[in-house]
Amino acid sequence: MAAEACVLPGSGGGLLLAIGAAGGAALIVAGLSSGRGAALAAVAALGLGGLIWASGNPRLACLWGVGLTAPLGIAKRFHPMPHMGGAGAYTIEVVDLFLLALFLFQWRDTLHGGTRHRIPGLAYCWIAMILLGLLDAITGPYRQLALVEAVQMAKSLALFLLLLGELTRVRRFMHLFASLCCGLLLQAAVGIAQYAKKGDIGLQFLGEATMTTLEYANRATYMDGGATFRIGGLLGHPNILAGFIAMGAPMLLALLMTRLPIGRKAAIGAVLATALLALLLTLSRSGWLAFALAAPVVIGLMLRDRRSRRRALAGSLVALAFGLIAALAAAPAILRRFTQSDPGAVDFRWEWMGVAWDMVRDHPLLGVGLNSFVQHLPGRTAYGGTEALTRTFGANWPVVHDIYLLIWAEQGTIGFACFLLLLIGLLRTGWRNATRCADPWLHALNVGALAGLCANLLDGFGSFFLRQMPGARLFWIIAAIIVAIDVWQRRNSAERPA
Repeated sequence: MAAEACVLPGSGGGLLLAIGAAGGAALIVAGLSSGRGAALAAVAALGLGGLIWASGNPRLACLWGVGLTAPLGIAKRFHPMPHMGGAGAYTIEVVDLFLLALFLFQWRDTLHGGTRHRIPGLAYCWIAMILLGLLDAITGPYRQLALVEAVQMAKSLALFLLLLGELTRVRRFMHLFASLCCGLLLQAAVGIAQYAKKGDIGLQFLGEATMTTLEYANRATYMDGGATFRIGGLLGHPNILAGFIAMGAPMLLALLMTRLPIGRKAAIGAVLATALLALLLTLSRSGWLAFALAAPVVIGLMLRDRRSRRRALAGSLVALAFGLIAALAAAPAILRRFTQSDPGAVDFRWEWMGVAWDMVRDHPLLGVGLNSFVQHLPGRTAYGGTEALTRTFGANWPVVHDIYLLIWAEQGTIGFACFLLLLIGLLRTGWRNATRCADPWLHALNVGALAGLCANLLDGFGSFFLRQMPGARLFWIIAAIIVAIDVWQRRNSAERPA
């Protein structure tokens, strides 16, 4: 009952928290950028704070705020150390303000005798990786780089644990899902607008890449001098946007196979179609393959469940028909991407994988140090030392595009084993939910989250998606959904009907 008291409309403490969050958002967001960006960000912060106040349920509004702002890169950076492959600065991000508000709500619950939430066992694997990073920050040669990445990892853990404290009822799960749909629609719409303009649309203060970055991605696609245009949304790079869509879209596909009202299904279908169009325009092979894995996982698990079998069968037939039509329409672009791409991109990935493996062999137990892969490149590549690498790649040297090898090289076999245990724990929990979840909406949401996790695991072989904060936050939101559904199932002692 204490938890309910904190979210009643008109709650005085909740309104004070909302007003405080609004004021803090306005002050911090106004300093995130200059000129028009600062003015728009400040107005948006005040407007969002006003909506939180007017909602009558500030706690739920803050949950929406987490879902809406998690994919955005609006942040104030301190002590920047630009480099690729991990955090390059200490940051205060807009999503942090909503997480702080949720923390205060949950703290008040605890003071009023509310339920104390336990840390799930798989989270200790991530905590162990953070501790290894702090060890590098104390003893390693690149202490600041290790510390800044450990701080970001701790923030991801906080997001995970706070969402576990909020996702206690089916209604809250669905609100979080709705906010993620809005965030996915925003990313896809911005990407499509970029494609229509064949350039950036001036939203750098929200995380959009500059035209220089987009042109670099275009030149590295085909051997056509950069004539092809790829979209990146507000995530900075086409591959990151593709990974984001491949993780989020399976949840929409799964919810279309439930008993949602037709109006909501139409809205979800429209968002899904927009997101898949944006996925195609990213020209990301790893993103395409990741979603190609996720979609059959969703269909198979929904067909496996007797309650959703009829709708899943109809939905899969419709999806197959539209998929074939879209594939035929986009066949020239798809075939060209797989057959005429610049071979240098693949050659570079294989070369850097060999470099990463050399680091693993030289430092098998604890690795070279968290967030320091690029610092150990001199002398390990065909490009020579520091000056030669800078002449070839510029100030930001590239990192290995494989999250598994990156973690293994930086945190050694101990850190890599912890990471694998975390992933295995999430997969096991998601599978357990898929076989026994009593609520049909939570069952579908879990199936979509599990498929999105599978997509991310495949995408990780060709990217370092989890070292980019918007991507990392989506990963931990999906992880929180899976684990929270498992907790909900055990607390309600409900089993799936035979």
